[in-house]
Amino acid sequence: MQQIRVAINKKYAAVAASATGYFKYMVGKEGALQLGYSKELLDQIPESLLNSFCGVGNPLNIETIPGGSCILDIGCGAGFDLFAASRLTGATGRVFGVDLTPEMVARARANLTALQANTCEVLEISSESLPFSDQTFDVVLSNGVINLSPDKPNLFAEIRRVLKPGGRLQFADIILDKELPPHLAAGVESWSQ
Repeated sequence: MQQIRVAINKKYAAVAASATGYFKYMVGKEGALQLGYSKELLDQIPESLLNSFCGVGNPLNIETIPGGSCILDIGCGAGFDLFAASRLTGATGRVFGVDLTPEMVARARANLTALQANTCEVLEISSESLPFSDQTFDVVLSNGVINLSPDKPNLFAEIRRVLKPGGRLQFADIILDKELPPHLAAGVESWSQ
C-alpha cells in the first residue's frame, strides 16, 4: 500500500501545478465545463485553481446541497469542489477537504484564502482514516479519488462512520470495465491513472 501512496503522491504533486498532460481526458476549465459546472461558477475561479482541476464528474450535481450543510471532500486536490460546495452551503455551512498530497493541500489552502472561502478547511491525511468524529457530515463528496485508494473497504467504512444518519455520499469516479493487461496491473503507476 505504501508504494501505491508514493506513486499517487508523486503524480499529484506535479498536478498541483497543472493537470495538463497527465490525463487522457479534458482537464482545467474546459474539462469542468464539459462536466456540467456552470460558466458563472467557473468565471469566479482564477486560472491558478482551474489549471489543477482534473475531476472526472460533477458530484455536486447529483443531489441538491442545502445551505448550512457540513460537507467533506475526500481527495480535495487544489480546492475546486471545496469552493463550489462553499457557494452552495453559504455562510452557515462548513466545508472540509482532505488530501494525501502535501503540495495539493498547500495549493488548496492558498487558493481558498485567495478566494476568501472562509467556511473551508483543508487537512493533510496519510491514509484512509479520516480525522473527524462519528456522524459529522451531511454529505461526503469525492471526484475521481476513491478509485485511487488501495484500501477501499476501509475508506467506505470511514465514509459511513463520518456521515450523519440520513447523510449521503455523492461521488464521481473512474471504474474498470475490463481487466487490465498483466504488465499494467502489476505496476503501482496504474493506481494513479
